[in-house]
Amino acid sequence: MITRRALTLVELLVVIAIIATLIALLLPAVQSVREGARSLQCKNNNRQIALAMHSYHRAVGKFPAGATYGGCAYKQGHSWLTMLLPHLEQQAVYDRLDFQRLPNQSPNREMLLNLLIPNLVCPSDPNGGLLSNTRLPDAYLPGPAGTFSMGQSYGPSAGPIKYNSCQLGVMSPNVNCIDTASGPCTGGGGRADQGSPGMFAGGRVAYNFDHCRDGTSNTLLIGEQLPVYGVHLMYFHSHLNCGTTHLPPNYWKINPRNCPPAPRGEVVGNCFSDMSGFNSMHPGGVNVALSDGSVHFVNDSVDYVTWQYVGNKADGKAIDGSNW
Repeated sequence: MITRRALTLVELLVVIAIIATLIALLLPAVQSVREGARSLQCKNNNRQIALAMHSYHRAVGKFPAGATYGGCAYKQGHSWLTMLLPHLEQQAVYDRLDFQRLPNQSPNREMLLNLLIPNLVCPSDPNGGLLSNTRLPDAYLPGPAGTFSMGQSYGPSAGPIKYNSCQLGVMSPNVNCIDTASGPCTGGGGRADQGSPGMFAGGRVAYNFDHCRDGTSNTLLIGEQLPVYGVHLMYFHSHLNCGTTHLPPNYWKINPRNCPPAPRGEVVGNCFSDMSGFNSMHPGGVNVALSDGSVHFVNDSVDYVTWQYVGNKADGKAIDGSNW
C-alpha cells in the first residue's frame, strides 16, 4: 500500500507539472489574442473618429480648430473634440453646451464632467476613460476635487511641430521640429493663430483638404495617445490637444525618465514634452488614421524621416502609407 500511494503521488505531481507547463505555454497565446481584439477595437475607434472628422468637414468646409479661446489666456477653451460631438452621436450633449461660456462654467460643467464616450477610449489602455480633475494644474482645472473628466485616447496630428522644445534636436534641413511660434503668444504646438505643418494645430487655426497638398493618403490625421501622462489630452481642454511627429511612436518607452506611471487621481509628472507625440500600450507600435480615413499600425521602428514626412501636409514628400 505504501508503494502504491507513493506512485500515485508521483503521478499526481507529474500531471500537475504537465498542466502548469501547458498553462505557461498557452497564457502568452491567450494574452496575444486578447490584445489583438483590443487593438482591433482601437483601430475601429480611430476609423470612427476619422469618419466623424470627414463628416464635420463636409458640413463646415474644414476640420474643427484645435481649440477655441480668446487671446493668449488659454485657460479652459473648447477643444476640437467638443466641436466634433454631433458627429460622434453626441448631439444631445452638444445641443446643451453654451459656447459663449467656458467648459468649467454652467451649463457646460454639468454636461462635460463625468461624461464618458466609450469609442474615444482605447481598451488596451488601463488608465483610459474618466480621470480625476486633481491631476491637472490649477490653470487647467475643469472642476473641483472629487470630479472627473474624460481623457481621450486619440488626438489629431500637428505634424513635425516644436512642442516647447526639440528633444531630439533639429535636423538640417529642418523637417522634424518646425517652430511656428510668432506674435505675442509664446510657446510651441501651434497655439493661438500660429498654425502647424500638420492637419491640426494646438490653437484656433483650422485646415481643410485643400491645405493637404501631399495628398490625403500620405498625411497623418489622428493617432493614439495616453491621457493619464499628459495634461492636455482631455476632451474639453483649452489648447495643445494634439500630437507632434517630432517624437517617434512610443517615445515614452524609449525615454521614460520623466514619465513614471501615475495613479489615476494624482497630478501627472513632468513629462509633457516627452508625451507630446503618439503613444500606446500596444506592443510594438501605435494605431493611426491617415487623412483619407484609412487606419494603419505604425511600428515603433518606423523610419524617423518618413514619420516626419507623413506628419507634414505640404512638404512635397508623398510617402505611401502602405510602404511604412
